[in-house]
Amino acid sequence: MPAREDTINVQLGEVLQELRPSSWRVLAEHQRTLRDTNARPDILIEEPAGWPVVIEAERENYASAESDAQARLGVVVNETGRPIESAIALVYPPDVREQTGGKATRAALHATDALEYALYTATAGDLVERLPESGWLRGSARDLAMLAQRAAIPAPRVERLVDTLEHGVNSAEGEFNRHHREHTGDHLGPEIAEILGQSDDQGGQTRRMAMTVLINALIFHESLAQAEFKVDDDQRRVARVRDFIDDDSGFDQQRIIDEWHAILAVNYWPIFATAAEILDRMPIVTADAVLYPLWNAARRLISGGVTKSHDLTGVIFQRLIADRKFLATFYTRPASAALLAGLAIPADQAPGGAEWGDEETIASLQIGDFACGTGTLLSAAYQRISLLHELNEGDPKALHAPMMANGLIGLDVLNISVHLTAAMLAGSHPEVPFDGECLLIVPYGKSRDPLQADVSVGSLDLLSPYVSPDMIRAAVALTAGGRAQEEVVDLVSRVRHDTFDLVIMIHRLPVPAESRR
Repeated sequence: MPAREDTINVQLGEVLQELRPSSWRVLAEHQRTLRDTNARPDILIEEPAGWPVVIEAERENYASAESDAQARLGVVVNETGRPIESAIALVYPPDVREQTGGKATRAALHATDALEYALYTATAGDLVERLPESGWLRGSARDLAMLAQRAAIPAPRVERLVDTLEHGVNSAEGEFNRHHREHTGDHLGPEIAEILGQSDDQGGQTRRMAMTVLINALIFHESLAQAEFKVDDDQRRVARVRDFIDDDSGFDQQRIIDEWHAILAVNYWPIFATAAEILDRMPIVTADAVLYPLWNAARRLISGGVTKSHDLTGVIFQRLIADRKFLATFYTRPASAALLAGLAIPADQAPGGAEWGDEETIASLQIGDFACGTGTLLSAAYQRISLLHELNEGDPKALHAPMMANGLIGLDVLNISVHLTAAMLAGSHPEVPFDGECLLIVPYGKSRDPLQADVSVGSLDLLSPYVSPDMIRAAVALTAGGRAQEEVVDLVSRVRHDTFDLVIMIHRLPVPAESRR
């Protein structure tokens, strides 16, 4: 006799739990109840970030699966107080629903690639988006898990968090300008710009960059504190940011800087070195004025889940920079990056012919972007590799240190771009230290050495038949990790022809004038 629907749901819940055992909790036909209805969802997936995803399944009834999924949107889970913003309608195929239960049903769920499903997401104004707009997606339990993982970060909530980040950065820039209003009449703006390798522009872009670096450091600092990260030779845990705030005197600027240097003694140069230098240049009054709006925004972002989700921080910063054109240059949009990563890294074949579950081989992959910008493409590739490794019984956290040190290679001509790339990649697992990274500032323009007549063209110099370790001799001899000249030369020696498993880049073609009208 074929298994009942609730029996199949329990088996699917177990399969989904096995795919990501350390990343989410799957409750199938469980006693979790929904507010004002006391109904139970068929399958409830709870991510660490706290945004539940519901799966409403049917044996054959497509209309019922859709109506049940839509009915769950906006409903609050009683036990957690979290609203459901994403729901998946699912219909089981014959090769699953005809099984008798137990091992036979589980085996069928593992084997099938004919699950049919659609994602519903609540948007502003009580509107509902459906993916796909018509028809049904079709795939395996792993494909369903990948969709649920993305659905756990619903776009409307991300947009609200981006609003929070943007408001905090703009408010802090405003406070900075209030204390140092004239770009040409005050030395601090140009000094901060020099730290970032920029000029103190009239539009305020460089000052917004500085504020973005600071809020990222505050969020990362709190992530390390939550993870009970140890400093001072493992003698103590990192202090919370709030420990440096006094109701009467405000932020203790020097103690924050000292704590960031204690973290730097372990690593995390991409996050804290530039931030500490920026904060150290500010007078006490200025530092206090900009830290208040930044910390208020950081607290809201943290309560929104950015320190609990492996990729949420990167998504939010990339949405701010790319989608909202926060910086006046061209950066890859996160949606485009996710699409390209999906096309370049198919689920059934790892780069270099590796097995997705093989930790040693996956950790040795070399992925490059030679115009990395803010790291959107490298982050998308890394996130997809980590997820596919996890879905094949791997531990993505174990990949982090070797991938950061050797596997993810990003080059750019801008200091701030390399910094943000490093920050986005490191944010995947903030509690895991890593021994350096291969993220390089490559020279562009005429050499600073008056004895050198060479002109560099950034990563295009890599097109030469032989990549010389001395190609960046005249450049700023620092990586995002603060390494010295000889170490940078050693890193450049890795950027050789025929050594990469994947190079992921987007080439922007010029838009004809008639197309711009």
